[in-house]
Amino acid sequence: MDPRSEDDSAEEAELAFTVSAVWREERVSCPHEDILRAYDTGSLEAGAMDFVSFHLEETECPFCSAILEDLRSRQRDADEAQMSDLRDRLMRSTVSELRRASGA
Repeated sequence: MDPRSEDDSAEEAELAFTVSAVWREERVSCPHEDILRAYDTGSLEAGAMDFVSFHLEETECPFCSAILEDLRSRQRDADEAQMSDLRDRLMRSTVSELRRASGA
């Protein structure tokens, strides 16, 4: 085997590791939180949707996955608060209407 090709292969492997390490550490390919929010609501164009999907599912970016989970958690909390408010208003209006109807 040619010793030169071994050196080239080792150097290429080291370079690939270095580039991927820099991309991961500096989060070069991570989309902005607004993009992740749009991805989660399905409001991105097809190409952007494919990129974010690849970034989350194939590269399994822990940073973006955590941000996306946080966005989803905040949305669930907001939805629950909205539903709770709706239940309270419905209950008050029902009680009010029943009192009015019964002449109390």
